[in-house]
Amino acid sequence: MLKTWREEYRANQALKRKIELEQWEQEKRWREEDRAAQQKVIAENAPALATHNEHMKTATGVSYLTLVCHEDTWTFMAIRAFGQWKPAWTQSTSASLVRVPHSPEWAESGRFTVDPNLPDGRIKKLGTVSGRNGLQQVLLSGHNLTQILSTLYEGTKEDDAAASARCSRLYNKLVEFVELVDPNAEAGQTTGVTFRIDDSVDAAHVMQ
Repeated sequence: MLKTWREEYRANQALKRKIELEQWEQEKRWREEDRAAQQKVIAENAPALATHNEHMKTATGVSYLTLVCHEDTWTFMAIRAFGQWKPAWTQSTSASLVRVPHSPEWAESGRFTVDPNLPDGRIKKLGTVSGRNGLQQVLLSGHNLTQILSTLYEGTKEDDAAASARCSRLYNKLVEFVELVDPNAEAGQTTGVTFRIDDSVDAAHVMQ
């Protein structure tokens, strides 16, 4: 009887190990499939390098662009491009943003890795008129624009598929403007063009 019990115990242990191995192999396959799917999505998000370089060259020659978007959208782009930003800010050079290096306030607020050079007057909150809650306009120089494009381009290649998708979408929206620029056109004809990042739904789908 003891011998029979031992044999059953060994058989059960062997079966348990077999099941665990099969589960581990299945989970490994799922992880590999998920990883492959993620890499495919990220690859689709990232623009071709040669095309990106052409966009950068064109954007560099822009005098300035009046960008209209939600302050949260701008904050996402600005943090990536300049190192820090908060939705309520209307400038990047205010004395209120100055921190003593190595102080607790400095560590808490972070610092600009690239100077946005957006003084008072270059960012205007549009208020809540006509449903524009949270929208703002930002006057971006060509330098600002290339810095944002560069960081969004790098963001399209991140392992985080959600961040990659966000960067890809915003990158492509700005590229819509860049592709309208004609480097051979007479200078100053369309200085300060207003470009909106403001996707919406068809009015027919709005519930009254």
